[in-house]
Amino acid sequence: MKPLKVVVLAVLAALLGLAAGIFIAGPGILLRTEIGQALFECLVPPKYPAPGGAAAIGDTVRPFTVTDFGGSPRTLPTPGRWQIINYWASWCGPCRVEMPWLDALHADNQGRFEVIGIALETPDAAATLLTDIPVRFTQHHEPPGATDSSVLLGNGWGVLPFTALIDPQGRLVKRHIGVFAGEAQLRQWLQDGMH
Repeated sequence: MKPLKVVVLAVLAALLGLAAGIFIAGPGILLRTEIGQALFECLVPPKYPAPGGAAAIGDTVRPFTVTDFGGSPRTLPTPGRWQIINYWASWCGPCRVEMPWLDALHADNQGRFEVIGIALETPDAAATLLTDIPVRFTQHHEPPGATDSSVLLGNGWGVLPFTALIDPQGRLVKRHIGVFAGEAQLRQWLQDGMH
């Protein structure tokens, strides 16, 4: 068999395998790698276009306001420090898996960055997750939908969890659609973004 035919057959077999995996397991399998994240963003059209456009990697994030669980508003991003902003909801199983990893990351950060959680639901509904899985990082909430702040950070698909890394100058450095494959991947994602 000619080498070109072998390469073409190998590529077709790989694409067929990927399609079968996505069909059986859903798109989550695709989102576990950087390449999969990029393919998802290129191939799947967003459901919610951000008013004024979503921030692209490297863009300065337009300030937005969320509310803490005591009812006080907070404007993000906060200038002068690294911030990991994680969007979640109590009904989201993968969010529940990810919360302890974010909490461990928060506990180990030694002031290098701030972890911020934003529940895209009512405070009462969000409180159920925080009761089941208590975390030490700051928590806020806002109503979900076409204009929530995750959309401004590039989550036009409404996928949860959704995580963004913002640098001290307020620029979007990285984002991750869906759950990380594990705590090690989350830590590597952060390390790659901060260097």
